Amino acid sequence: MGVSQRLLPGYLSVCARRRTATAKLRERKRSVRNFNFLWSRTGAAGEPQRTSKQMPMEREGSDGRLFFRGLQNRSHEKMKLRKRKSALYLSPPKSTGRRGALLGENIYLVLFTIALRISNCFLVQTSFVPDEYWQSLEVAHHMVFKYPFNIENIDECYSTLVLNITNYGSLTWEWTERLRGYTYPLIFASIYKILHLLGKDSVQLLIWIPRLAQALLSAIADLRLYSLMKQLENQQVARWVFFCQLCSWFTWYCCTRTLTNTMETVLTMIALFYYPLEGSKSMN
Repeated sequence: MGVSQRLLPGYLSVCARRRTATAKLRERKRSVRNFNFLWSRTGAAGEPQRTSKQMPMEREGSDGRLFFRGLQNRSHEKMKLRKRKSALYLSPPKSTGRRGALLGENIYLVLFTIALRISNCFLVQTSFVPDEYWQSLEVAHHMVFKYPFNIENIDECYSTLVLNITNYGSLTWEWTERLRGYTYPLIFASIYKILHLLGKDSVQLLIWIPRLAQALLSAIADLRLYSLMKQLENQQVARWVFFCQLCSWFTWYCCTRTLTNTMETVLTMIALFYYPLEGSKSMN
């Protein structure tokens, strides 16, 4: 008798037992589905629902396995939403109004930043681009100061009486064609007007006072950047960002110059700190 003939009866018995176990498992699943259907129908009719903890567990005698008699109807459960841990979804902290605070930050930090930008203003004494004069200071000077009328100077008399040119200052073609706005030069024109009324409109003051004003605005922008990073991330990240901002060579070179790009950078930092405004649709 061959080996295959000896193993064949055992193999057939194993297959028969496997088919029997599969049939029992299918019958068990069918009974569980029927029970769940009846359970949902009786629960909808008014019988109180039973939670999964209250459902009895039965032990089957043959194999000792445990199974649940039914599953809870999940349609009646309350969904629990996961809480977001990111600081971007948290409401901004309310101001505590603590003493020793200026611009929402520690007064020593504010004074340090202002002192650093003022020293930055005096240390940078070079010229970068012509627009730092032709887009701001020259236009402001043209708005405030007039040609001094001197009868001995024929050229000035001709410009004043014949050509009706009374303003003292040169405007480039984009200003004569009215392509630029006067909002930024108006800031320095106000400073020039105050100096003129006080009789302090010397050349050095006309040069350095606007740059000092731009340095103060840049210091405010640095502080707003620090506060913004504290809101979005944490204080440690904000300190590193603030350190990188103060150590940036190009920022050091340009932030105190009277350029429209410098003012745009300042306004962008301040706007990002206050965005979105309270009560706006973006706050929803």
